[in-house]
Amino acid sequence: MIKIMGFFYIYLNPPTSMKSIFFLIVISFFSLRGFSQELKSSKSLASALSSSAKTHKPVFLVILPPGMVNPPVNSKANFKSGLDEKDVSDLVNENFIVYKTIMTDTSVRSIMRIGNINRYPAYIFLRENSEIFYSEFGNSTDKNKYLSMVQNALTAYKEKSISELEKDVEMNKGSISQLKKLIDARQKIGITNNADLIEQYVSNLTIGDFNKYENVLYILQAGPYVDGTAYKLAYTNRKLIDSLYRNESAQKRIAINRAIISNTMKAAVKDKNVNRAMAAANFERSTWSRDYRAGEKSYNNQMLWYYYTVKDTASYFRTAMYFYDNHYMNISADSIKRIEKKNLDRNLKNSFPEDLGKKIVSKEKMDSLLKLPGMKSVTKSVVGVSSPVSNYANELNNAAWNFYQTGTKNLNYLTKAMLWSRRSIELNPIGGYYDTLAHLLYRLGYFEEAIKTQEDAIEKSKLQGMNLVNLQAELKKMKARQI
Repeated sequence: MIKIMGFFYIYLNPPTSMKSIFFLIVISFFSLRGFSQELKSSKSLASALSSSAKTHKPVFLVILPPGMVNPPVNSKANFKSGLDEKDVSDLVNENFIVYKTIMTDTSVRSIMRIGNINRYPAYIFLRENSEIFYSEFGNSTDKNKYLSMVQNALTAYKEKSISELEKDVEMNKGSISQLKKLIDARQKIGITNNADLIEQYVSNLTIGDFNKYENVLYILQAGPYVDGTAYKLAYTNRKLIDSLYRNESAQKRIAINRAIISNTMKAAVKDKNVNRAMAAANFERSTWSRDYRAGEKSYNNQMLWYYYTVKDTASYFRTAMYFYDNHYMNISADSIKRIEKKNLDRNLKNSFPEDLGKKIVSKEKMDSLLKLPGMKSVTKSVVGVSSPVSNYANELNNAAWNFYQTGTKNLNYLTKAMLWSRRSIELNPIGGYYDTLAHLLYRLGYFEEAIKTQEDAIEKSKLQGMNLVNLQAELKKMKARQI
C-alpha cells in the first residue's frame, strides 16, 4: 500500500470470473459503514423501475464500490455520510424510488457504461424508462451536498429527456440548435459517445466556423471518429489545434483523446472495419509524442483489443505474440516496478477532478485551520476506477487467459501463454493468476500439475479473502477430467 498526499491507493485483484477487469481504487480516509441506511431501497433495479412507472417518481440509484459496504470492525476511520441524515433521507424517500447496490451488480452495468460512471459512490437519477437525467459522485459528511444534489436532480427531471430531444432532432432535421441541445444534454449526464451527432452538427457549419476556438473545442469534446468528417474539419486549422492542446487542462485533453479513441474503436468493432481501428490506434500512438516505444505499445494494444473483439484469431495470435514478448517479457522486474510507479503517479494525478485536487492541503495546515472560531471538518471522498495499462502482471495474465479462452489447442500458442502466465505469477503471485496457469496446464495435458496449481490458486485466494466457489468448482472438474 502506498500513501501519497493523504490518500491510500489500493489494488484489488480481479476475481477468476472477471480476469480482464482490474480496479485502481482511490480512497481518502473514510468508511461507508451504515451508508444510506435510512433509505428505503428496492430489492432490485427492475422492481425500482416498476415502482417508478406506477408512482411516476424517478429512481435514485446508489452504486457503491465493492468491499466498502461493510468495512472491518476495527477500522480506524468511520466517517458517516451526510446521506444518512434524517432530513436528507426523508427528502429522498419522498421524491424518489431508491435502489442501492454495488458496482459489480450486472443489472446496472449498462447504465454505468452509458453514463461513463467510473467514480464512486455514484448517485444516478433515472427516469422510469431507465434513462439517466442527473448524476453526481463522492461521499461527504456534509448533508448540504445531498440536499443540493436532490434539488438539482428534481430540477433536471423537469427538463426535456434525451428521448424527447432525439425526437426534436428527428422532426427538425438540419437544425443546428436542436442538435446542440441534444449533444449538450448527453454530455451533461456523462455520455461521451456523440460521434454520430457531431458528424451531423458539422455538416451545418461554414468553413469559417472551423477557425473559431470554441467551435473546434466543442467538436473534439464530442469524441469524433478519427476518420470522420468532423475530426478532419476540426483539424483544418493546425495552429488552432496546437493552441487548444496547449491551453486546455491536462484532464480535459486526456478526456478528449480518450473519447475520440474509444468512440472510433467501438465503431470499428461494430462494423468490423479494420481501417477505422488502425486510424484510432494511430491516433493513440500520436498522443505519446516522442515516446516512440510507448506509442508503439499503445498502437498494438488497441489493435489487439480490436482483433480479439471481432474474433479475428489469426491476427490476434500473431500480434499478441510479438506484442507481449517485445513489451512484457524482455524487461527486468526492477524496471517493471519503476515503470509501474511512474504510470501509477500519472494515473492518480489525472484521476481527480481539477477542483478537488486544488483543495488538498497538508494535515498541519488543516489542523491550524480547524482551530479558528466557527470552523468545522467536512470529509469528502472519491473512489475512482480505471485500468492501469502499465500493470505488467495483470496484462500478462489477461493475455494468457485470452489465449485460453479462444479454445485453441495449438501447442505453440498454449506454451507461449503458459510462459506469460508464469511470469505474471513471478511478478505478483495471487490466486487468480495461478488459476489461469492451472487451466493452461490442463489443456496442455499436464493434469496433475494443473490440479496442484489450482490448489495453490485456492490457497492464495483464501489468504486474499476472495470467493472460492468458482475456483473449487474448477478444481473438481480438473480432478474428474471434465474441462
